[in-house]
Amino acid sequence: MYKPAINRSALIQRLDFAMTKKDVVAIADALLECEVYPNEVLAIAVESKGATAFHAAWVLENMLVAIPEALDYYLPDIVAQLSLTTNASVQRHLLKLTAIGIKRIIKRETSRTMEREFWRMNLEPLEESCFLWLVDCNSKPAVKVHCMEILYLLSYRQKWIAEELPHVIESQMNIGGPAIAARGKEVLKSLSKKRNVRTW
Repeated sequence: MYKPAINRSALIQRLDFAMTKKDVVAIADALLECEVYPNEVLAIAVESKGATAFHAAWVLENMLVAIPEALDYYLPDIVAQLSLTTNASVQRHLLKLTAIGIKRIIKRETSRTMEREFWRMNLEPLEESCFLWLVDCNSKPAVKVHCMEILYLLSYRQKWIAEELPHVIESQMNIGGPAIAARGKEVLKSLSKKRNVRTW
């Protein structure tokens, strides 16, 4: 299995080349062992172009999914960077991490400190980006699906999202593919149940 060198330039060079899922997992594990921190990989994902950015985001996802507490810590940085990226592949991985991280907060699986820090953030850029990407005809299905999930989770704190989201989802289900229709149906069902439950 490939073990990357610890220095940043060697990591960037490796990210330029094709990877399999097995390679990504191995590199993510090796980086954690070598104490190359997720914020460094996030910077590469956001600042680079093409395959390098995509591979960095993919590796970052595997680094943080393996350690949920680390995801809690880096979630504010991911959210802050998310609306700045235009790379659809990077968006997909960062959105997935964001959805997982917010779900942990909603389920009270994070520390209260992390929870308070997250809700103190200016989440408007995240909300706006998710709505824009959800209705953008050029957005990939996976991006749209993660945007639905994030907006649903944010609706626990923002009542207006719970009111607006069903209309947007219904319009996307009419023009989207099977993945969007399936996830849209699930989110609409969850929103319907939540209307009768007191939110935060």
